[in-house]
Amino acid sequence: MAPTLLLIDALNLIRRIHAAIPSREPQADENQQVDGALSATLSSVQRAIKECNPSHILMVFDGDPPTWRHQLLPGYKAQRKPMPMVLRQRLVEFNNAFREMGLMTFRRNGIEADDVIGAITHKAIAANVKTVILSTDKAYRQLLHSSLVIQRDHFQKENFDRASVCTEYGIPPEQLLDYWGIAGVGDVPGVEGVGKKGATELLNRFGSLRAIFEPEVAHGEKVKGALKKVLAQREQAELSVRLATLQYDVALGLSLKDLRYQEKTQG
Repeated sequence: MAPTLLLIDALNLIRRIHAAIPSREPQADENQQVDGALSATLSSVQRAIKECNPSHILMVFDGDPPTWRHQLLPGYKAQRKPMPMVLRQRLVEFNNAFREMGLMTFRRNGIEADDVIGAITHKAIAANVKTVILSTDKAYRQLLHSSLVIQRDHFQKENFDRASVCTEYGIPPEQLLDYWGIAGVGDVPGVEGVGKKGATELLNRFGSLRAIFEPEVAHGEKVKGALKKVLAQREQAELSVRLATLQYDVALGLSLKDLRYQEKTQG
C-alpha cells in the first residue's frame, strides 16, 4: 500500500479544543479545563488516524519565539491572544501522551510548526508521498499546488485541495503568496487599504506582484485605486510575501522512516 503521511499542527488542534471546553463555574479550576482538553485532544487524534489511515505521522509543536519572522517584523504575532499559562505549563503532558500512543513529536525553539510542516511536505511531494495536513491555518493552502497534498479541517470534517483553493480565492495556489502579500493572512499584515476583492482583481489582471511592479505598470497613466495603494506600499507587500512563505530548507534531521506509525496495543 502506498504511504500516507499525516502531519498534525499540534497547537492548532490543542488550542482550538481547549477554547471550546466551557468552564462549569466562573471560578472553575483551570486545570480541569486542561484535563478535558487533553482527553478530547487524544480522542480527536485517534479519530483523525481512523479517518486518514496514515502509515506515517508527525505531531508538530511550535517552538518558542523569536523566529526569523520576528526578525523581519518585530511585532509579528503581537496581537495574538496569549496561550493560557496553565495550558502552556502542561503541554509536556500532551507531548508525553502522544508519545505513549506511538506518535513521533517534534518541537524546536525558534521554528514555527508552519515551517516544519512546510519543509516535510516539500520533501514528501518530491518522494511522491501523499500528505494530509491537519490544521485550520490557511497558510498551508500554499502547499495545495500538488495533487499529493490535502489540508483537513478536523472540526468541520472538510478537506481542501487545489480545486477548493481556486473556489475559495478565485486564484490557484501558485498565486496565493502574492495574494497574501496584498490582502494579508493571519499575522501577516498585507497592504493597508486593499482587501481580498482588490487583491484577486489585481492578480487576475496582472498575474503576479512582480508584474505589478514592472516599470510600464508603475508609471502608467491609469494608476489608481488598489493598484495605486500596492505600488505605494511595495516594501510592505514584498515583506508580507516573505512572511507568508513557508520555508522548505529547514534542517530537521528527520526522515520518512522515523515517522512510521505503529499503533501501540494496550496491556
